[in-house]
Amino acid sequence: MDLRRYILDLNHARSDEFCSPKAQDQLHYYKKHHPTHILAFKCMDGRINLPLLTGLPDGVFQPFRNIGGKFDLGAPLLNDIVVRARRDAVSAGSRMLALCTYHFSAGDNHRGCAGHNYNTTMAMDGAMKLKKQFEAMFGEQNDVVAAIVIGIETDEDALIFHGSEDTVMRISDSLDDDEEAILAGLRQLYPWMRRDMLDDLLPIALGNRDHVAAIRCQKRPVAELVHGENIIAVGRAFGWMHLPNKALIIGPYDYDWGAAVRVAGGIVAENLDQGCVNRQDGALLLVLTPFLHNSERDAAAEKSRYIARVSQAVLAQAYPDMTLHTLVGVTDMHTMRIHEIQL
Repeated sequence: MDLRRYILDLNHARSDEFCSPKAQDQLHYYKKHHPTHILAFKCMDGRINLPLLTGLPDGVFQPFRNIGGKFDLGAPLLNDIVVRARRDAVSAGSRMLALCTYHFSAGDNHRGCAGHNYNTTMAMDGAMKLKKQFEAMFGEQNDVVAAIVIGIETDEDALIFHGSEDTVMRISDSLDDDEEAILAGLRQLYPWMRRDMLDDLLPIALGNRDHVAAIRCQKRPVAELVHGENIIAVGRAFGWMHLPNKALIIGPYDYDWGAAVRVAGGIVAENLDQGCVNRQDGALLLVLTPFLHNSERDAAAEKSRYIARVSQAVLAQAYPDMTLHTLVGVTDMHTMRIHEIQL
């Protein structure tokens, strides 16, 4: 497989789908009726795909990716992005909800989060810590800007909503519940949450309920659940990718993001060594930076080049024998289309 060609073809197909009148109408209609700005903080694991897990339109979630879902809101770049997102939401007369997620496998720890050495307690603690940082920045139980913790059980793609004092609602236990029952469960978990934000959280739970029910009917094979990645994606604007067990996604949000690239390289190298992926395909380093306006495109290109150079140096030093292809580009956020650039 030519990984570069595969990614470009996939992106063009997903971009065309995203830009179609039907998809745009669905997204605008959804946001009109559910205006809460939703930020999703997730692990680099490509299985964590919230649009797929909830059945909601692409573009509803603003995704943030890093190894193990580890984030620090004090990191300058991430801090600026979150503060800007809050300002945009409030200026639009909307609210902002951050989903601080962690993931694990109920069937096998080693299908869980490699970024936390498959330790679910550590992964959950990291999500809790991020939630507390949001509360430190914007106030506890703020009904305009809020954060909650959500667990993701990857065997069934089932969500776990965490409230206060260790209270939880497991979607896997709620497959027979109707909309009113699930709404009541969310209201019990988050009694401080305003009704309009709660109404925008409800479709996430309902969509996941239907998705998990479908997964149980499919009885999908274990091969779909295990790590098999050979793409290391660094940067932002990967919301179109939707590649379970194929790509590890890293946002360069803190000073030590090179360490996350090294860990991702180790996972890919192990997958190649163990035959989880075709060694002849090799591995792909994919670097993208988003831009909104054409005037920002050249600046975004320079950022992508810098991230690519650092990532290549880290991987070459740590895994000199790994066959590594590189694709560098910028992403037009209006269309989700990649524009390839030269290093």
